[in-house]
Amino acid sequence: MTVTISATELSNYATRYPCLRCAWIRMHVKDLPYQTFPSIFSSIDSFTKNVISAFFEKFSRLPDWLEEIGEVTENIKPPNWRKFYRDDENTGVRVRGEADAIFRLSDGSYVIADYKTSRYNPERKYALLSYQIQLNAYAWIAESSGYSPISRLYLIFMEPESQKEFASSSSAISEMGMALGFKSNIIEVERRPEKLIPPILDLVHSVSKMKIPPEGRNRCRDCVRLDEMIVQMTYGITNDTNQ
Repeated sequence: MTVTISATELSNYATRYPCLRCAWIRMHVKDLPYQTFPSIFSSIDSFTKNVISAFFEKFSRLPDWLEEIGEVTENIKPPNWRKFYRDDENTGVRVRGEADAIFRLSDGSYVIADYKTSRYNPERKYALLSYQIQLNAYAWIAESSGYSPISRLYLIFMEPESQKEFASSSSAISEMGMALGFKSNIIEVERRPEKLIPPILDLVHSVSKMKIPPEGRNRCRDCVRLDEMIVQMTYGITNDTNQ
């Protein structure tokens, strides 16, 4: 049976000591209660994509704040995740995903970008490593899907303008309601899918062969929460001191 994993899930293996118990559970149990993703972020990501696509369609270029990406000649609609995948020849693992943006440059190469609705914080090394794996997984898929070569990878952070100065300005109010502004921060990610992706796929393959979940990583917070939930569901025990 083919093991299928998303580029986003692949990034969970990026830490030096990933919790293989959590990885096994995510692989075998779908829609875990603590895996919810607030819909507002999906809406903002869609808005960002639509704004950039509409601008390019109108002016045949990217906005000025994206000029460091290079001379873009085509804004390509990324393939749906059902069509954007690659099967690893060594492990048989299938990696799938859906990039936020694919641009073609004037030299014929391609750029993949991923939008993040948050403030860029260079101290969040784990998050940045996860994003790096995710983008390189997209590049690994893309170069076998007709988008070759992938020359650059970018994270585009869109930080909401939440400061009091902006909130009190006339720009914060529109005829329809509040107008939330965003400040961009463009971060280039090192492109090295050939080095990063195969070792992770080996680990994914080894987890898929396990009949039972392995021991969790020491002090894994998700493991602690899951164990507490199992105890509560089994014995009706809660941590509510009022009961």
